[in-house]
Amino acid sequence: MAMTGGFVLGERQRDVQRANGGGQISGDQQSPSPSPAFTPPGDFCPEETLDTARKVGLDGDLWQVLKIYTDNDSTYWICTDAKGALYYQGKTGGIDAKLVEGDNGLFLKNVRKVGTDTYEVYDQRGNRFVITPSLFELTFAKVEGKPQRKPQRNAARRAG
Repeated sequence: MAMTGGFVLGERQRDVQRANGGGQISGDQQSPSPSPAFTPPGDFCPEETLDTARKVGLDGDLWQVLKIYTDNDSTYWICTDAKGALYYQGKTGGIDAKLVEGDNGLFLKNVRKVGTDTYEVYDQRGNRFVITPSLFELTFAKVEGKPQRKPQRNAARRAG
């Protein structure tokens, strides 16, 4: 009788193992949790930004992390892709002006988050851009043989 009971319990345990993929049985067995899906932080960045990003080899969409308007009627975006990389897009010439990369627009990669809502990026000349919900700041790189330019600071407000 004891042998029969042991046989039946053994068979039940093997059935449970097969149902669980053949692994060991444990009392606190957990299935692996899937990684969370990407949740866009905001609206899409401008189509012109996405076009420029594709020209420099990026694929996928870009979403707004931060968009500000400044007191000199410029607009600045911090964008992110689904992998979490950050990008800068600036536009001068008025809030309603069409964004034209290389004319009134500047797109930059390699943005760093340096605070809760503070972002920093350098352009190819070494100029430093800092963007926050309340400030845009551009510190110009030193050019040999020329006097240091005064930084540009503009009060800003979140767009939207």
